[in-house]
Amino acid sequence: MTLGSRIMLPRRTLVALLLLSVSLACGGEAPPPAEEHADDAVASNRVTLSPEAIRTAEVRVEVVGASDGSGTAALVVPGAVELDPRRVAVISSRLDGRLERLAVVAGDAVRAGDVVALLFSPSFLSAQDDLLLAERRAAQLASTADSAGARALAAASIRRLVLMGASEADLAQLRRTNEPMDALPLRAPMTGTILQAHAMAGAAVAVGAPIFTVADLTELDVVAEIPEPSLPLVRLGQRAVIEVAAFPGTQFVGTVERLHDVLNPETRTARAVVHVKNPRRTLRPGMYASVRVSVAARTAPASGVVIPTSAVVTDGEVRIVFVEVAEGTFERREVRLETMAPVGSMRPAGDQVRVAEGLRVGERIVVRGAFTLKSELAKASMSEDH
Repeated sequence: MTLGSRIMLPRRTLVALLLLSVSLACGGEAPPPAEEHADDAVASNRVTLSPEAIRTAEVRVEVVGASDGSGTAALVVPGAVELDPRRVAVISSRLDGRLERLAVVAGDAVRAGDVVALLFSPSFLSAQDDLLLAERRAAQLASTADSAGARALAAASIRRLVLMGASEADLAQLRRTNEPMDALPLRAPMTGTILQAHAMAGAAVAVGAPIFTVADLTELDVVAEIPEPSLPLVRLGQRAVIEVAAFPGTQFVGTVERLHDVLNPETRTARAVVHVKNPRRTLRPGMYASVRVSVAARTAPASGVVIPTSAVVTDGEVRIVFVEVAEGTFERREVRLETMAPVGSMRPAGDQVRVAEGLRVGERIVVRGAFTLKSELAKASMSEDH
């Protein structure tokens, strides 16, 4: 250390040393520092901002009011995205035959009426011949006593082909060409996405054997697992908000459509089905989700204190709020919180929280800009120590 160097001490330490030296020089004892330390402790928990700084930081203050004990809470439970069973269909054949060609594969989008496969079937060929013959005979007997019977036979032939799966376009082509089609076109019964192909070209298929599974993904179900203690809080028609990890910050809104009557004996939960619109097909079956349902709940006794969650700031393991003690002056205050979420909720959710200790009704707290005050308090503490 050079002769000209100086030892830099904190301002509070220098003041204490000066007072101690004066007291000893006068033959007295060192003054008790209790009051000074108490004042310093109060000062270190307070921050003062100018009106301009308050406007810049957009600090907003509200008066703490008493809760009447009623209100809403949020039940947050795990869920999974599933297909709406009413919007799923299996494409199968109504005849025995052989698949000549597949026109789509899994993942393809189809519209109702699109051809998805061609099926060769001797029964279909025979039914086409019968219709051509019946309509020629009906035309020949049009002005005779047998006309009604001939028309009835032709109508029965048409009905038989329709039941096999022939469309109006297929019948029109048959009449236009006057030649039977080699294969029966199998068509999509609905607009959607091909989820699975169950057979390959050249495979023999029996009546009712699945060939494709198609689903409409523009509306889906989210199945939420409701814990047994929370079952009385959930009812049909309730609004539910769904979030998935793939799209943080994006919310999907639906309604509780069904409540299963059977409880899972292992998880002690019942399944609640939330129906969700999915026009952009953002949600995908198989995704995990969190489901938040707003429920009525008794939040606190009449004398309880409930504040906005935006007023609470985390400082390590401590929860703090800032109380306005004078105009432009805010004091850091530790509080003890109690969750308002119902039993069984994955996490407290909502825009309010109950304060068990640390605040009184009538005090003014910062509900917006608390993080700015925390930062200013930390900077002030660092400048005092140096």
